[in-house]
Amino acid sequence: MIDADTRRLLYGKSENVPAAMASTTKIMTLITALEYSKPDLIVTTSSYAASMPDVKLDAVRGEQFLMKDMYYSLMLESHNDSAVIIAENTAFFYLCEHIELRNNINFIPDYNYDSSFISDLSEENSRTLVNIFIDLMNNNADKFKLNDTLFITPNGLDAESGNNFHHTTAYDLAILMSECIKRTDFLDITQCKSYVFTDITAKHSYTVNNKNLILDPDNGLISGKTGFTSSAGYCYVCAYTDNERTLCIALLGCGWPPSRNYKWSDVRYLLALGSKYKKTHLLSDKISFYIPINNDNESFCRIDVPSYDITILIGENDVISYDIIIPESLDKMPDIDFICGYISIYINNEFVLSISLDNFADNH
Repeated sequence: MIDADTRRLLYGKSENVPAAMASTTKIMTLITALEYSKPDLIVTTSSYAASMPDVKLDAVRGEQFLMKDMYYSLMLESHNDSAVIIAENTAFFYLCEHIELRNNINFIPDYNYDSSFISDLSEENSRTLVNIFIDLMNNNADKFKLNDTLFITPNGLDAESGNNFHHTTAYDLAILMSECIKRTDFLDITQCKSYVFTDITAKHSYTVNNKNLILDPDNGLISGKTGFTSSAGYCYVCAYTDNERTLCIALLGCGWPPSRNYKWSDVRYLLALGSKYKKTHLLSDKISFYIPINNDNESFCRIDVPSYDITILIGENDVISYDIIIPESLDKMPDIDFICGYISIYINNEFVLSISLDNFADNH
């Protein structure tokens, strides 16, 4: 469990141990597609996508949908074929937008945004498109500073690559959720209880229902995603917010059949712990420091630290400390934009954040 605003770990058990993540993967699949695709694209089902194992939409080769409808299939019912449809078609759209990335790709007839050719792709060519999307997922993992996460599939099915495997850590997964909930379109999709759509011919209708059984936006639980594979066990990641706090909770390997409900009780337990952390205001008052100028007994530089009013979740046993680093003296009066030092904030001797001290100085 982390404070979503600062990424501070509030509770952890083996939180940095790499583990399979199953369909919690799909929050990265969605956030990547939202970034690199468009909801009104017409997307096409490949043979490779149609071959995915259950749970799936049962889309057939050549069937076409709107991209946005695949988002709901992905997140509400956790359909594995929809994840691959999203991955292949987002990769194609990405190539249409970036001509410099088309080297060594000879199976795309035209970069005119018409995805119908995907229905005739071999598995090898489908995998090429999926791997382009996987690269975008891993690029996002780097951008979000997920330090021990590797995506190999877009749907979370167990997979290996060389000596590595499709994995994350509970801490990384909680951080990922904290990034996802910054997007209102992500929240709109994951908060939907039920959704009905058709293929683009309107011949086939589909209804998907949200499997996040404790989703309750009105009472704070604003998003979540379940997952299960034989290697991962039952997994769950969610976000909770109220006036005091925003928490992200990630559970990996949270029981195996028949213990599918452990995750719900564990989340409730962690939310109860989280309720003990209160929003605390730090550096809410202006502070000034005075640094003498060498060889001039009458001159000094005043450093003003403005009121930052930083809010951090603090538990009843937490100890806040500050490390103030400023020079003992200066050789000359600094320029107005000179950074004179830093204030670092620690909780229980663990670094939380640092603030630079600028020279908002009067010259005395």
